Amino acid sequence: MDDYVTYAKPDRIAAGVDQLAAMTEPDRPYTRLVFSPEFDAGRRWLEGQFKAAGLVCNIDAGGSLIGIRAGNGAEPRRKLIIGSHIDTVPAGGRFDGIAGVLAALEIVYYLNEHDITLPFDLEIVDFLGEELNVWGTSCLGSRHMAGLVTAEMLGRTDQDGRCLGVEIARIGGSGKPSDGVRGDADQILGCFELHIEQAKTLQERSVDIGLVTEIPSIYRYGITVTGQAGHSGTTLMDGRRDAAVAAADIITAVSDLAGRIAAEDNHHFVATIGKIDIFPNGAAIVPGRAEMTLDLRSASDRSRLRFEAALDKLIKQTSMKRNCKISRDKLAGAAVAPMDRKLISILAEQSARLGLGTMPISSGAGHDTAHLSRFAPAAMIFIPCQDGLSHCPEEFTSADSIARGAAVLVRSVLALAEQSVPKGLI
Repeated sequence: MDDYVTYAKPDRIAAGVDQLAAMTEPDRPYTRLVFSPEFDAGRRWLEGQFKAAGLVCNIDAGGSLIGIRAGNGAEPRRKLIIGSHIDTVPAGGRFDGIAGVLAALEIVYYLNEHDITLPFDLEIVDFLGEELNVWGTSCLGSRHMAGLVTAEMLGRTDQDGRCLGVEIARIGGSGKPSDGVRGDADQILGCFELHIEQAKTLQERSVDIGLVTEIPSIYRYGITVTGQAGHSGTTLMDGRRDAAVAAADIITAVSDLAGRIAAEDNHHFVATIGKIDIFPNGAAIVPGRAEMTLDLRSASDRSRLRFEAALDKLIKQTSMKRNCKISRDKLAGAAVAPMDRKLISILAEQSARLGLGTMPISSGAGHDTAHLSRFAPAAMIFIPCQDGLSHCPEEFTSADSIARGAAVLVRSVLALAEQSVPKGLI
């Protein structure tokens, strides 16, 4: 049984994490927002790493940085995509996305050190803007590859007047809408991504590798409550149309309903109202309007539809009880993304050969791989995340955990190569 350090070097990974972590807003670690000076610096550093490893670099139309290690297969050559992202949320962590990019680089180092030429091209990718940004869209690079970036998205501007399409063009992309899925989609053997779990299931069960079964559907809705503003001292309690009170009823109902469905349906299911604005927002004014954003994530379309039907009933009841008008409008939606069973089986087998424990696991977060899976076979592995903390400076995983995951990817790439050509030719 091989040791994982045969395939990936923890010290080298740790050094890469530290170097990228230094590219942050100094007063708000770890912040490397897409298109920021810190992000630009991270891109330059990563491109340097790609080139030093012998990769041929380019920025695709969607703004993703791609490093290519050419194979020796027949034309048109097939391709294997492996990567993640280096952008962060505000005051985020050092490992979300970064672990996957550095693990992908370890594959290249191993192939170089052992003078192995694959029968397909290897693409190492830093997907542009995976995190939700001020333009209201996440996974910019992988969405573009999947043909999902529209002119409307690219025309959005932020509070500083920056246009999304212009920013993508500035860093080397086209700044134009997707022209369908990648033109070479039929040549892609598969897509792999390593990521920290962002939860604590693997840690609590002392499991090395999570084999992701699916990435959940992610739907967002705007819920607007319209009541009547009034003087807080003279508007009597029994005559109020308080939008904030109605909003509180809905927030509580969403939490209770989601908990019940998650327990009964036995699927990953979560619902969150994490953003709320109250108008006029004055201490001496009965609120006349409330605007909320509901984030809904489910591994089952049936559970999602059940939730939506029950929520609409609750909204109607709350509207009558609080004498407020309440609407629910869809803002965005992405379907469940099942992972490819063949690729999962390869990852499972190679984990076992390394003596690493595995378990099937459903992702609670969205990832670039969800969009890749819509046009090519795709699979993900999770590695443990200390105490489940993520999207915060306390986020942590060990360099050894990343190296174990990288070793699984190295062996899986070699296994795909063996399946692609007669044995003995690589």
